[in-house]
Amino acid sequence: MVTFSIIVPTFNEEKTIEKTLKALKSQAFKDFEIIVKDGGSIDGTVELARKYADKIVRKDDFSTADARNQGADYAKGIFLVFVDADTELPRDTLERFAHLIQNREIIGGSCRKIPHNGDVIDRIIYEFVNVSTFFSYYLHIGGAHGNCMLIRKNVFKAINGFNPKIKIAEEQELVRKARRFGKFIFLLDTYVFESARRIQAWGKLKLYITWLIGTFRSFKISKKQEYENVR
Repeated sequence: MVTFSIIVPTFNEEKTIEKTLKALKSQAFKDFEIIVKDGGSIDGTVELARKYADKIVRKDDFSTADARNQGADYAKGIFLVFVDADTELPRDTLERFAHLIQNREIIGGSCRKIPHNGDVIDRIIYEFVNVSTFFSYYLHIGGAHGNCMLIRKNVFKAINGFNPKIKIAEEQELVRKARRFGKFIFLLDTYVFESARRIQAWGKLKLYITWLIGTFRSFKISKKQEYENVR
């Protein structure tokens, strides 16, 4: 058994996956495993992942939430850590998480995200998103970024993981359910780097509105929910 099982969902992520996995392998805190859950990539994603991952799970999935759940099924860790394939963790991230979970009342947490290679306006937009997420945590309506979150595995199993039918802001519903078991913390002093590819493809206004509306739509599952892939 390890402290953290890091789950990385992928689908045709050869442009970003190696940087993500290298950042994980460089963590100062070493008691973890890496599980890559691939949804059927046809590029070089899996070949790159084999150089770094402890386990690769190749199965079809129909949402990011479904992929994360599938990866969690193979986890040996006490805590699950969810990281996206376009996200890089600073070297001390897991060390900070390990310090956080020394408090037995804490069952999970998340942190800020900032755009990698984004401009000043991108950074400002992301901080608005971070503030929005913090207030959703404070108001008990959510409080997590899906590419930077951890949760105790037994709690994750007790609430049946992510709802795979939710395609936008699925992490917010998970946090609301997890709070029944203990404290979920949003760390303002910890951050990860996320690729700026979506904000560059969609534009700043569309991305922010999508994130914001997604949080509130997570209260009511809609078949119209879509979150298109950006590669």
